[in-house]
Amino acid sequence: MSDNNIIQKANSVVPSKAQIDFMDTEFIAFIHYGMNTFTNTEWGTGREPAKYFNPAEFSPTQWVRAVKSAGMKGIILTCKFSEGFCLWPSEFTDHSVKNSPWRDGEGDFVKELELKCREEGLKFGIYISPYDMHEETFGTEAYNDFFVNQLTELCTNYGDIFCVWLERDNSGKQDYDWQRYYDTIRKHQPNAMICNCGPDIRWCGNHTGISRSNEWSVVSKDLINNAHPSKLVQPDLGSRNVIKKAEELVWFPAIMDVSLRPGWFYHEKDNLDVKILSKALETYFRSVGNNSTFILNISPSHTGRLDKVDIEHLVTLGAQLSIEFKDDFTENAVFVSDDNCDDLHSVKFINSGKSYFKTKSNCRKATITVDMGEVRNINKVVLCENIKTGQQVEKFKLYYFYNKRWHKLYKGTTIGRKKVCLLRTMDARRIKLVIEKTRDFATISEFRIY
Repeated sequence: MSDNNIIQKANSVVPSKAQIDFMDTEFIAFIHYGMNTFTNTEWGTGREPAKYFNPAEFSPTQWVRAVKSAGMKGIILTCKFSEGFCLWPSEFTDHSVKNSPWRDGEGDFVKELELKCREEGLKFGIYISPYDMHEETFGTEAYNDFFVNQLTELCTNYGDIFCVWLERDNSGKQDYDWQRYYDTIRKHQPNAMICNCGPDIRWCGNHTGISRSNEWSVVSKDLINNAHPSKLVQPDLGSRNVIKKAEELVWFPAIMDVSLRPGWFYHEKDNLDVKILSKALETYFRSVGNNSTFILNISPSHTGRLDKVDIEHLVTLGAQLSIEFKDDFTENAVFVSDDNCDDLHSVKFINSGKSYFKTKSNCRKATITVDMGEVRNINKVVLCENIKTGQQVEKFKLYYFYNKRWHKLYKGTTIGRKKVCLLRTMDARRIKLVIEKTRDFATISEFRIY
């Protein structure tokens, strides 16, 4: 396939509004909580009695406010993990909170957290494991009916859900009816993004916070739904050389999930191993700052509360992120470029939220210069493409002006929704962006300096 045909295919792929809304959320909390919390393990057996579940001090207020203190905008709760215990009173199993001593069997853990999220302005999402160690029908066709029934309960009783995380299972023990699951979610929650094992949002391929240098949202359709993880861990998913082999392309952006603790569930022995601030910040820059969404897992204890160690780390992270992006030195800056396609897409619209900079078609190179008006002490440049028109930029460089000439400061590949370019701390007044390679045209909606 010729380069022109590849570009034409790639340029026709744009995100849905729901995908844009999800990516705009940027930073989300995962909360792993359930029977494993009470058995002090990462993987249960499905044979744990419901009486073990009793978070006597459960405080959704504490959870939500801790999440907000870190700057996160949503929560995804493990409503059912692989051991099969349900945090809501499911009509279709006895292995749930309705047979636990918590709230005398009258409680609904999912509902309490969902309501508190609504009250505090956080988005609410659900995680549900298709793999179920407890359910007797697992491994038969009847299990698909069982799972759809539980999925329907979660999608109809808890308001608007922004995300449904379907966990992977490659054990081969069950023939999952994935399309039926997707159709159920679309029917009841049409705006919910189906993550990980689904068609909307792509798991990056690891739980360690390691991202690709070129993270593309436009990839082969072969990667969606229940694609084997080996396909997702490839170092290159979206370059011209890769996508020219694809029969169809889709918008399938990445998420990165890591845990604040060594495991996903709470273990008191791990209290000294909670991620230090520098590691959490590094992952933030590699995810949110690299065209991905960051999902940070937190693990409340068996009491139903977050340990003070976790809260301290979350508060510190939120405070540091506020400092990192507190002063945008481009607020009164002057942007200059001769490469715009028309007056409605000139540099004057950068950072305005009203329109964006766009080059002419078949653009081979474009330059934007920003003058901050005075010398500033800087260490970051943030760039954003207008992803409503797709993802275009393939290679760029940043320069700073010093001693009567331009000096190279940074080189990168993709930008996408957001690229945080980390720089050595330095003094500068003028910064130049040179877009060296793009797919037909280029757009820049934000160009900020911190």
